[in-house]
Amino acid sequence: MRLQSIGVLIVLLVLFSVQSYSDESDPRKTLEEAWKKYVKACQSGERTELEAAMSSFQYGSMVNSFANAKRSLTKEMIKGMARQAPDISKMQFVKLIANGPTAGMIYVSDSEEKDASNKPRVTFTFIKFVNESSAWKVDGMMNVGNVKYQKDGKRTEFDFSDLPPVLAIDGMVRKAPTSPTPPEVRGVLDVFSYGYKTTVAINGIEQGTTKGASRSALVKGGLKKGKNEIEIVFAGIAGKTDSKPSVKIRVLTEEKKEMEIFKYEPQKEIEGKHTFTFEVNK
Repeated sequence: MRLQSIGVLIVLLVLFSVQSYSDESDPRKTLEEAWKKYVKACQSGERTELEAAMSSFQYGSMVNSFANAKRSLTKEMIKGMARQAPDISKMQFVKLIANGPTAGMIYVSDSEEKDASNKPRVTFTFIKFVNESSAWKVDGMMNVGNVKYQKDGKRTEFDFSDLPPVLAIDGMVRKAPTSPTPPEVRGVLDVFSYGYKTTVAINGIEQGTTKGASRSALVKGGLKKGKNEIEIVFAGIAGKTDSKPSVKIRVLTEEKKEMEIFKYEPQKEIEGKHTFTFEVNK
């Protein structure tokens, strides 16, 4: 997997600072202790413990996401996060990178999957941390699969361009998001993006990036009755494909039936930015 590189990110990633670590002689140990605290908080199922181990930006974003879906973060959901957390003690440490109050740790482990030629694959795990209130907290995590060896026989290295902007080690600690107001209309965003990297924003709110995959998710911030705006950016990725990307939005009507209110399926001049308006008359 590869995402478009972000020039500024590459420059920032080479910066390294240990001024904010509790143990300047071993920053890796400090960050791994922060990860253990996060996993333990998830295992407890307690929101207060999770909030203390997770960045205010990530915690607030997660709580708001549930609120938009008219749900709340339960003890069982938090415990489920522990089951999804990778066990870094069973992985090979690759690298630590830092820039001021932001830092990232990279690990790698063999994957059970094989590529199309039955060659071994690996899974890279990237964990981002931020320093808030003199404590390091988890600010996001991402797994990236790749082949174990390149064509020249060398082991594959982690590609920083695989990281989305929210995981950039950019020296910025993002503020906690404000509590959302209930959306006027709840919508579902469907993205089909095989062969492409697709980024979507609706009414100025980023909806995330989909690369070489398909996904469905609630529209962050919801939709408005009447006029709505959508911005779609398609970028081709390595490898040929006959697939064409598409972006659709569905809403639930008063009769409890799903209705598609927006669809964009370009057949030519696909790459680039595409902006549209659409109406929600619910």
